[in-house]
Amino acid sequence: MASRNPSFEVRPSVITGDTADVYLHRTQRILRNEGLNPRVTMEFSASRASVLCGAMEVKALLGKVTSEGNREVWAVEEGTEVGEGEICLQVKAPYSSFGLYETAICGILAHSTAWATAATEIVRAAENVPIICVGAHNVHPSVAPVMDYAAVVGGCASGSTVLGTRLADTQPIATVSGALVQIMGDPVKAIDAFDRAVAPDVQRVAYVDPRKDVVAQSVEVARAMKDRLNAVRLSRVPGGVSVQADIVREVRQRLDAIGARKVMIVLSGRMSPERIRTLLDEGAPVDTFHDTGYIAAARPVPFWPNIRSISERPIPQETEPPPPNPRLLRIL
Repeated sequence: MASRNPSFEVRPSVITGDTADVYLHRTQRILRNEGLNPRVTMEFSASRASVLCGAMEVKALLGKVTSEGNREVWAVEEGTEVGEGEICLQVKAPYSSFGLYETAICGILAHSTAWATAATEIVRAAENVPIICVGAHNVHPSVAPVMDYAAVVGGCASGSTVLGTRLADTQPIATVSGALVQIMGDPVKAIDAFDRAVAPDVQRVAYVDPRKDVVAQSVEVARAMKDRLNAVRLSRVPGGVSVQADIVREVRQRLDAIGARKVMIVLSGRMSPERIRTLLDEGAPVDTFHDTGYIAAARPVPFWPNIRSISERPIPQETEPPPPNPRLLRIL
């Protein structure tokens, strides 16, 4: 757990409880009226097998709203596979110090765990080929950096947003944009302008226009850029069709034929595990996959909140509770 120490922003609207379910506000008000604020143990369990993520963001939130010396927060290490019903987070503190944030805690865990789980699925399918999460176009901007962070927790090499990769302590990955190619009218002009404008330590990854012959463009760009080109990015072929293995093989063969063996091939698009396995099984020589949608579209993993004890007294449970989880580590 100590290896990850991201600096998450906790928005004022979360602190004030404006994002909380209204019944939690009413619960707080009633408990104040009744003079009740017992110390409770609340646990959060995963609803299905997944890869845990979000514990460090929960730590950032609870670090601001609970008092040191009057709290304990325990969690399974981020990036760990957890089972259905496994207790992944445990909070021990006076209820009124954190009860209002039950909504936020569950939401943080649900989405971050979903993104990390989806990332793990495609990373495993890709075996030794790196995966980059470039799905920020497909989520709300307020959560795009968190998605990038979760994707790295799940095994991706990096993400595409500045803040997300800062959280994950990786370098943001990007290519020449499709907009630049369209505006300049030519992928060679676009990569040349990129080369002249961007710092030397940034990789030169040319975007080939999917409306034209992607093989011919890849060769043209490689010839023009020579040793300055790091990679070509393929996304689609004319007609909006996904790139298949035969196209990737042809690009590789043509690049090798002109001596551009060091130029890598980046394939972008929605990278499901099935698509990745098919491409690799068919011999597509892809050097890096850029996922634009599989991670972003991951189905949330609901977390079940449950009060286990009040004032150190165990509370009867609906079903037989799981035993204490030895994988919980204290994070706060």
